[in-house]
Amino acid sequence: MKVFKNVSLLFLIVAFTFSACENEPIDGDFTLTTNDTFIPDNNNGGGDPGGDSTGDYWPLAVNNEWNYKYFIDGAAQDDYAMNIVSNVTYQGESVFKFDQYLPTATGSDGTQFDGIEIDTYSRKNGGDYYVIVGDLNASYLDGAFELSQTGYSLLILKDYVATGTVWTQNAQTVTTFTSNDPTFPDLPTITNNLVNTLEIVAKGISVSVNGTTYNDVIKVKYNQETSTPAAPDQTTSSQFFYYFAKDVGLVKAEGTSSDNADNIVSTTLQELDTYTLN
Repeated sequence: MKVFKNVSLLFLIVAFTFSACENEPIDGDFTLTTNDTFIPDNNNGGGDPGGDSTGDYWPLAVNNEWNYKYFIDGAAQDDYAMNIVSNVTYQGESVFKFDQYLPTATGSDGTQFDGIEIDTYSRKNGGDYYVIVGDLNASYLDGAFELSQTGYSLLILKDYVATGTVWTQNAQTVTTFTSNDPTFPDLPTITNNLVNTLEIVAKGISVSVNGTTYNDVIKVKYNQETSTPAAPDQTTSSQFFYYFAKDVGLVKAEGTSSDNADNIVSTTLQELDTYTLN
């Protein structure tokens, strides 16, 4: 049986891993105590707005829909739609809920997961834009185990800061495995520490995607380093670039994820095809 190391949700990655994978709240940096204990700050983007918004770089309204072309390692995957289906309260904050946000779920070692259950939200607070990923539930190893992973949120864009601005947010996810076979024991719980670093690398640029040119685009670089205290040699890293167009939203995302333990590198590309805004 292959030993499970880490779970990363491919947003394009993100990762998601929009990189990344993943009910607890993230809005701020973590701190390290004198004994190097990782202190997560998993909040959902509440608090004071970060600054006056300079525009609407990710329009959030019920029934907004973005349709994307999606590629993994250069191979075309099924197109997918990202729809906002409702405006709800989550962890005390007003957020917009997607019917689908993460097109694929895969382990960092390439393992595919079935029966994915996950809620994903977004919210704007001043000029700060957050993605909030709720707890994840899935089947693992052909249904032999049920997997549960706690979620977190990510401040993915600040539309009011200058080019070169960098911010760091960190989180901790806990993954548990419950056996569906009484003859199998439950697998050990895995704690992952995530270090997320983002940077505004360009503002006011033009980007051509699928034959359409989008102007007034903000380009964001997102790096994520994931480590497991119980297995310090088993780490993953991801780097993604997100392109947000004013009054449109996410028009393109591209990136690379690397599993250092298994020496696996994967690239993803997400490109806007059509969209409808309300």
